[in-house]
Amino acid sequence: MHYQLSISNAAEHFIQLKWTITNLHQPTICLQLPAWRPGRYELANYAKNIRCLQITNENGVIVPFKKTTKDCWEVNCAGCHALVIQYEYYANQYDAGASYADATQLYINPVNCFMYAHGRMDEAYAVELLVPDDYSVACQLPLKNKTLYATNFDELADSPFIASATLQHHEFVVATTRMHFWFQGKHDLDMNLLEEDTIAYTKAQINVFGELPCKDYHFLYIMHPYPFRHGVEHANSTVIAMGKAETEIRDEFYHSLLAISSHELFHLWNIKRIRPTEMLPYDFTKENYSTLGYVYEGVTTYYGDQILLRCGTWSWEQYCSSFNSDLKRHLTNPGRFNYSVAASSFDTWLDGYVPGIAGRKVSIYMEGMLAALIADLMIINHSESKYSLDDVMKALYKHYKEGKGYDEALYKQLLEQFAGISFDAYFNEVIHGVGNIELWLTQYLDKMGCKLAEAKGETVLVINPNPSEKQKKIFNYWLRNTME
Repeated sequence: MHYQLSISNAAEHFIQLKWTITNLHQPTICLQLPAWRPGRYELANYAKNIRCLQITNENGVIVPFKKTTKDCWEVNCAGCHALVIQYEYYANQYDAGASYADATQLYINPVNCFMYAHGRMDEAYAVELLVPDDYSVACQLPLKNKTLYATNFDELADSPFIASATLQHHEFVVATTRMHFWFQGKHDLDMNLLEEDTIAYTKAQINVFGELPCKDYHFLYIMHPYPFRHGVEHANSTVIAMGKAETEIRDEFYHSLLAISSHELFHLWNIKRIRPTEMLPYDFTKENYSTLGYVYEGVTTYYGDQILLRCGTWSWEQYCSSFNSDLKRHLTNPGRFNYSVAASSFDTWLDGYVPGIAGRKVSIYMEGMLAALIADLMIINHSESKYSLDDVMKALYKHYKEGKGYDEALYKQLLEQFAGISFDAYFNEVIHGVGNIELWLTQYLDKMGCKLAEAKGETVLVINPNPSEKQKKIFNYWLRNTME
């Protein structure tokens, strides 16, 4: 499979794609554009951004086709040895999961705009970028002479790239993995400090899973001149779009950048590898329903911040500031009395990324984070500080390496295995129930000498002034014995 990609109209943000398919041996072939992208569990309907679709054979003769669904085209290719598919795509969404083109750059999430042929997803792709010679290219895929190579469509779809003459590159090594910072846009970040902190939280995450499963990892940072914050995970990279508010002080912005970066790196294991059975493999044509968002997003949200605390990159005050902000979102959402976090996960495909009607649902990020904290403290407390949620995640990673997805039954089984108690009540009340999270949170925060208190009209996390020895032991273990 060979693609050529260029900017056809920079002012109007259109890119031109030319896709050549060879080795045709059937009378018809179906061309599919993804309907959604991993990392955002809702239909995106990318086909609405396509115009001027034209298909010819190897001799340039027009080949008839028809649309069979909103994003699938059936092509009559009887007698054809090759097809050349050409179309334009409107690339004018400059966040971490979309595509954008102008006179200075080509930023593409291939899952938005690249097609695959039914029955031929496992074939290799070459993507030739027709860009100026002075453009650098940031991407997790192998690159040679402005051409990117993917072993199959899944790998291509999961490999965003930026091509620009203004890309800034910085690299360093953690363990045996080469880490890359790519910056598109102006910033005043201290690269040495960012490298130091990234090494610290990366090592802490390696301690959870035992290894960093890629030879290279790429942070693609898009720096906006206006307030913005969005990140998307990929197999060996992440795209993070950030912009500072005028009222935001420099340290606040920097620690917000660290938090989202730590979150997205944790996804390297949790969802890009450890994945629910329903999403192994992804089906790009329709909804991939799952109630496990409290694991793939909630657990990741929990670890993204907690890792920064345990490795010393964040102070207790910085951790509490972030936690209290998330807690406020939980406590001010009446949906916590109406819809469970598991049901809300299933319904991300319905309205998971917009506010929706008042009080209907909760967030797999916020409530999932609180559920993960409760589960972690349950394991630590009931195992007498021998095990933690780290052990559950490490076991899930081992399960993935055996080629398997997981379900709720396995996750529950592992929680019970390391805690040594039943998690029936936890799943009934915290995961599938409503209105119970604060009760469980209060109970288990007390186990490590913390509590929720009122301060300036808000509920905040504080440490008890005189914790017992057992509470101190649990708190210290919560900060992790896995750090060397």
